[in-house]
Amino acid sequence: MQEKTLVAIEVPDEFDNQRLDIFITRMIDVIPSRSFATKLIDSKKVKIDKKFTKASYKVKKSQIIEVDLSFQNELSEEPIGEEIPLNILYEDADLLVINKSAGMVVHPGAGVHSGTLVNAVLAYTGMTLPSLGGPIRAGIVHRLDRDTSGVMVVAKSQLALTHLSKQFAEHSQIRIYHAIVYGKLPSSEGEIVTWHGRDLKNRLKYSVQAEGVGKKAILKYKLLKEFGNLDFSLVSCSLYTGRTHQIRVQMAYLGNGIVGDSLYSKIPDKLKNKKELFAQVTKNSPRQMLHALHLEFVHPRHGKQMKFIAPYPADFQNLYNLLQIKSN
Repeated sequence: MQEKTLVAIEVPDEFDNQRLDIFITRMIDVIPSRSFATKLIDSKKVKIDKKFTKASYKVKKSQIIEVDLSFQNELSEEPIGEEIPLNILYEDADLLVINKSAGMVVHPGAGVHSGTLVNAVLAYTGMTLPSLGGPIRAGIVHRLDRDTSGVMVVAKSQLALTHLSKQFAEHSQIRIYHAIVYGKLPSSEGEIVTWHGRDLKNRLKYSVQAEGVGKKAILKYKLLKEFGNLDFSLVSCSLYTGRTHQIRVQMAYLGNGIVGDSLYSKIPDKLKNKKELFAQVTKNSPRQMLHALHLEFVHPRHGKQMKFIAPYPADFQNLYNLLQIKSN
């Protein structure tokens, strides 16, 4: 019998009266969609206070939600192409550069067999792509979290896969993200150096570890804009390492969690007290407001420096516009 993998989540205040299927999709990155969450609930994989319920149930603050994630132990099938729209920024014989939409999982895995970037790219190219780590990672050189939008490069040739993978491993490429965060930054620019690893209390999360434990994580940030007296900031983050959830963990550690990040960010009490603003911000941040804006690397064939900018998606721009208006 397969061993169950259970995680328990306490419902935060801000999710009071939220639908169960929406809640677990927001809180658990490995659940790819609301429809998948509904399947888990219907299959008796989710309990609230030790009892089964339905997807439409409205959760209450402080309730304990248990989710069986044993589906992650299942073996994924070889992916097939699916006709899914892609926002393509550049393409040649060796590589494809795209602006990934928020909500799209990068590659298939246990419990996620379709609807991923890999499925979309396989259909678009109509060819077999080189892979690191098996066919489910066809063409994948690096990843973005499901709910992080922005620029990614996909390898179409073995030459591209080999050379790009080396650049990412050596951190010689340039990656710049923009994020809308809570609060004012401690300085206009700075560097965060921490040790990064799996959180011992919550296996869904990563956290800052004691020095020498886990892997070193390095990030440089720069303040781009403060939204008046609203206690929100737009920040640029440059990655010098590529740890899972790194920016989300380190910005929360700095005290400036990313808006909409249910897993890591603590919503300031003074924002909760501004009920109208709180409601508008919540409505306009359906996911973490983190966008991979800039990617720069050396082309694997001709050696030229390639630079790509992914425009803000609508949800990121909408929140920016809201805060801009409210801060005037």
